[in-house]
Amino acid sequence: MEELTPDWDAVITRTGGCDIEQYIRAKWDEALTRQLLTAPAHLCNPIDITDSLTPEAGQDGSGRVVLPADLLRMVRYDMKGWRRPVTKFITSSHPDYLLQHNRYARGGAAKPVAAIVPGDAGRLVLEYYSVPHLFRRHIIRNAVYIATPHETEGGYDLSPLLGDSVCYLCAALVYEILGENDKAATMYNKVLF
Repeated sequence: MEELTPDWDAVITRTGGCDIEQYIRAKWDEALTRQLLTAPAHLCNPIDITDSLTPEAGQDGSGRVVLPADLLRMVRYDMKGWRRPVTKFITSSHPDYLLQHNRYARGGAAKPVAAIVPGDAGRLVLEYYSVPHLFRRHIIRNAVYIATPHETEGGYDLSPLLGDSVCYLCAALVYEILGENDKAATMYNKVLF
């Protein structure tokens, strides 16, 4: 932000008695979260949760699993019996969600479908469609997600490749607070993902 601010423009250090660092601290989590939602998964420290999930099999080949409370973004979900994993997840508002309740139109082994929907006690649930009838026992082959970022020891574990991009996004959000829309647009143009 200092690179975009001329020496004679002191508004960047203080605004109405509020230090600019307070704005930066207030917007850092939002910038990091927005970046983790859009960046390639391999840069976001994905976590393998295959062994920590317990599938609840339905009688029609569908099933569900309760997702971790700190889920930010699901990356991959694969069941034994599927020919390929799910990497794009739908919600209950997606038009294809209603099709999953029809056993003839729902996803199957060749084109499985997974929906992330609200579940019991405020936890998100992943509903999957469908495991072939040959597989009476539902076994998760692979499940990977990205967790909501949490500050530990005064910082975040972040890929060095995301560092600059998150900083630019945070700067853009702060410039929006300050009403500096041209500078915010310049920062948004530098965001990589």
